[in-house]
Amino acid sequence: MSYLPLNFEKSDVFPKKTVAVRPDVHIMLSNGTLPGQTQHSTATTAPVVELSYSGKNPIYGEVGSVPVELRPGYSSLGFMGQVNGYSEYSSGQEISLYSIWVAPSAFDRFCESVCGKSDVGFHSFQKGAYTCHSFKSDPREESLIRKLDACFTNESGNINKLMLESHVLELLSVNIERLLCVDCPREHLSKSDMESLAYARELLLARLDCPPSLMELSRMIHMNDCKLKRSFKQCFGQTVYEFVREQRLEKAFSLLEEGGHNVSQTAFAVGYTNIGHFSEIFQKRFGITPKALCK
Repeated sequence: MSYLPLNFEKSDVFPKKTVAVRPDVHIMLSNGTLPGQTQHSTATTAPVVELSYSGKNPIYGEVGSVPVELRPGYSSLGFMGQVNGYSEYSSGQEISLYSIWVAPSAFDRFCESVCGKSDVGFHSFQKGAYTCHSFKSDPREESLIRKLDACFTNESGNINKLMLESHVLELLSVNIERLLCVDCPREHLSKSDMESLAYARELLLARLDCPPSLMELSRMIHMNDCKLKRSFKQCFGQTVYEFVREQRLEKAFSLLEEGGHNVSQTAFAVGYTNIGHFSEIFQKRFGITPKALCK
């Protein structure tokens, strides 16, 4: 039986599409331009978790008596009991909103999968009728949002539910991991540190076909390699190696999707000389072979 304990006002924008990726996990896409000033109301009829992202503009509203602000570039992870909420929109406002709804029992299982503990779950984080945690999105997360966009806007009009499920579960995993680490000590990064890390990211993106080694990169940004490893992971949510691999595969996907590059040309363009290895990790990441994407 499907679990989606919501009452809401349906319109051409809210939601445009709803997909049950599992019986206890749903994703809603709200998308479009509002013709006039709008207040959109929602009510939950049972406890539920919502993970949401706004891609266009900040969204303001209230859940219960708690003010809510959803900003582009941030995730919002909310824990709800039975509660009413609303959001307000101005005339002409563009909406691009993903809402992922998860049953508490499913959320409990996901927490156990992430941290290995069965005593951490929905009731560990729900305080009152509504509790919300907001996190700055990292490059991996932004990449996953782009993949959600691709799932919902492919030319055939058919949604690859297996691919969609993998993206939704990865987004949940990222945010559960953050949630469980809220109280973990984090190294203070100065403004100079942040500028150096941003520069390191630019250097890696500019040299995906032949990235600098960790030692070379540390010299280029004037930061010792041990601090670079720790700080890069803290700032971007990925190790330097993971970041380079993800960006290489992202670029490869774009090149193949655009056409004009065969598999070998694409692999060499992003720094892979072993075509078999490239094809293997590409398929593992996207669920499709590079050759199939070329067709």
